[in-house]
Amino acid sequence: MNIAFFLDIPAGLGGAGNLLLQHAVLMLGLHNPIVVIPIGADGHYNTEYAKRCDRYRVPYICLAYKTSFTFSYVDFIAAMDSAADIEKFAVERKIDFFHSVQLNLAVEYVSRKLGIPHLMDIYQIGREEFSLCPGDIYPHYHLCDSLLYSDLWKRQLHIESKCVRPVALMDKVRKKNTYVREIVKILMLGSVCERKNQMEAIRAVEYCMNFGRIELHIAGDMYHGYGDSCEEYVRKQGLQNYVFFYGFVSDIRMLLESSDCLLCSSTDESFPSSIVEALTYDLTIISTPVAGVPELFTDGENGFISKGFSCQDISESILDCLRYYRNGEIRYIHRKAAATWSRHFDREVIKKQINSYYAGIISKNQVSSIAPFHEVDERVREVRLLLEDMDDMGEKWIRGRDLYYAVVRGRMLEGNIYIWGAGKRGKLTFEILRRICLDIRIEAFVDTYKEGAYCGIPVIKVEELPLDKKSFYCISFAVGSDRAIRHLENSGLRLNRQIWYMP
Repeated sequence: MNIAFFLDIPAGLGGAGNLLLQHAVLMLGLHNPIVVIPIGADGHYNTEYAKRCDRYRVPYICLAYKTSFTFSYVDFIAAMDSAADIEKFAVERKIDFFHSVQLNLAVEYVSRKLGIPHLMDIYQIGREEFSLCPGDIYPHYHLCDSLLYSDLWKRQLHIESKCVRPVALMDKVRKKNTYVREIVKILMLGSVCERKNQMEAIRAVEYCMNFGRIELHIAGDMYHGYGDSCEEYVRKQGLQNYVFFYGFVSDIRMLLESSDCLLCSSTDESFPSSIVEALTYDLTIISTPVAGVPELFTDGENGFISKGFSCQDISESILDCLRYYRNGEIRYIHRKAAATWSRHFDREVIKKQINSYYAGIISKNQVSSIAPFHEVDERVREVRLLLEDMDDMGEKWIRGRDLYYAVVRGRMLEGNIYIWGAGKRGKLTFEILRRICLDIRIEAFVDTYKEGAYCGIPVIKVEELPLDKKSFYCISFAVGSDRAIRHLENSGLRLNRQIWYMP
């Protein structure tokens, strides 16, 4: 069977995309996999993915297409424009099965047009995002790495879903000779960003230094803002000799080999693949109770799972781990962890699970209609025409959001609109809404600092904002938008119902 594996991003390394690449590697010998690497708007393809394909000797090609990890940012028009090239590739290579990662509408459209089964890998997502689905345009088969999110996708989209855990990088666990060290080295893997929660981990390690000799080694892309704050905190606290930042590391084997523990402090994951990588190198797992982790790990049994996500919660788990290291009970933890690895992450186990899922999909696959695509396409292109005269700056901000605006247009039919934020983005939001929501009144801007009028309508304070479920509240600023959304949600309003993130 010829299987095309469509990866996700044209630059960098995504955990979900790398996991799909491993699925392609597993299929070598069973099927004929070919990896499809996306080309970005600049005409460049993802060289990191290409390098890994070469390493694993998996054939690949490069095509221009876009994916999204949320419904809010699906670029529908770009997807439809790239479908022809994907169709040509599928016909020429005689593809029998599509396996993609993230939301890839171009592949789903071609899947339906050619009658080729399509399996989608996608993981954590906010429940409120599902209200943005405009119709039956997403795959009917789904693969996830946690029971929590597998069930969520199944119920929300009414599709078939299966939970398959992340696959180990090697065929067996590389057991350590000893678990007793003078300095316990803790490793963190993944982008340094808010949802990975490294700041709380750094503070937890700082506190635990009073009770044992430890170091924290952090490998991952440094997101501007959050990553800078983490580095600044380390400098201010004089922790440079104990906390180390490496940035993105293509080959993490040396870090895994030299570390004792893997710390995952995430607040938002499906199942952290870094845990599987660490278990393969026989590291002790310390993790927050994020999504799928408690499905396989029990505190004090096969790892150390914190009660919550705060600095205090994480530090308590680190201290428990250090205590086990000192009294020798850490060997018990590692025996249980090795058994977990064998049951859930072993390459042969995962290979059988995925291949079995493929067979099941093929046996029951029913070709779905492409009609919903044409219906959505009509609504989206109507919105595009309404917005085609936006200025250059606006076009850069709103490009690719036509599907989202089409959903907004279909929901804002009756009531009043309030735009929170009387700045440049607020003005752009005003211009968008007055074009796509012709029969609804934009009542006021909401702003903490500005007064009077803006764009010809009143500016009011937050405390003056009337809150009711028949009105719409458009958040038009990025920094602090989460706090604004929580403020509105605390009044009984719902994101993507009454609350909308614009532009």
